[in-house]
Amino acid sequence: MTKGELDQRVRQIDGFIRVLTQECHILDERRHILAPLIQDEDVKAGLKAKVDKTVGAGAWGHLVPLLAQDLVRDQSRLFLDQDKRSGSLINLWRKLNVDPAIVSHYRRSYGRMFDKLHVGSISNIPAEMSAAFMRKFKQQDRKKNYAFFDKSWKKLSADMAALATNPVALKIGTYRDKYLAHLEMRKIDEEPGAFDVKSVGLTYNDVLTFGDQCQVIVSELGLLLTHTYWDPKQFASTHSEQGVAMWRALAGVCSGNPRPIDRSWVHFHAGENLVVAIRPRRVPPLGVAAGVGDPVMGRVAHLATATVAVAVAL
Repeated sequence: MTKGELDQRVRQIDGFIRVLTQECHILDERRHILAPLIQDEDVKAGLKAKVDKTVGAGAWGHLVPLLAQDLVRDQSRLFLDQDKRSGSLINLWRKLNVDPAIVSHYRRSYGRMFDKLHVGSISNIPAEMSAAFMRKFKQQDRKKNYAFFDKSWKKLSADMAALATNPVALKIGTYRDKYLAHLEMRKIDEEPGAFDVKSVGLTYNDVLTFGDQCQVIVSELGLLLTHTYWDPKQFASTHSEQGVAMWRALAGVCSGNPRPIDRSWVHFHAGENLVVAIRPRRVPPLGVAAGVGDPVMGRVAHLATATVAVAVAL
């Protein structure tokens, strides 16, 4: 790979990780708009009381599946799309590994990112001694940064390999291909009709947890590529607070105003390992009982009464 080709690749990858990071923040906001409708019993009870036995109950029954399907579509787009034109996590990882020179470039950049701090001289000591101290500090920082890059890259390589065979990722891909992107029908030897989306077995809990895990990977990868760090856990905390506050206000159970978003902590260098931002309690698959473990379903079936429709959605 020539220097010109490497520079072009690096410029493209830098753009990819910036866009993917921004999209992850939007995805997380939407994830925390959906979550209270599945996990917050006060919100579910308050909203049910408002629409129960009204003509709006039928429309309300579509809301949770609609939000969940949008989340599945975005997760497939941001993390799993294998199209070579895509800015997805999988395609970004593929581009990083096209040539060893690309990873070497980012390793060298990360390892030497503090070099500019070790210039000049230290006052009140001889110039020769000052220069020796500067060289020593520079080498210490390089050694530490190279070691962190190597350790993190090894972990990311294992995470990306696991993502390729992740059962939830496979379910999301199937759900997207057979239901969201196409109106797939059943096989010729089966009863005529649309593909049974419930057979995928994708649950709300699957979707919420999978998105959280992928954001951690994007955050860790972004640190190595851009030397900046954003904490998915902190973003999740703010987005969760806002999502809950919105639904509680609409449900009539509001308990205070959400604090404004403070993005001052978003970008800073850090070396610690990250953890999954949110670990939701078990929820039903997307559909039937709109609980965390419920399967993600295509649409709310026609029900005899509006009251039952709301119960299903909530």
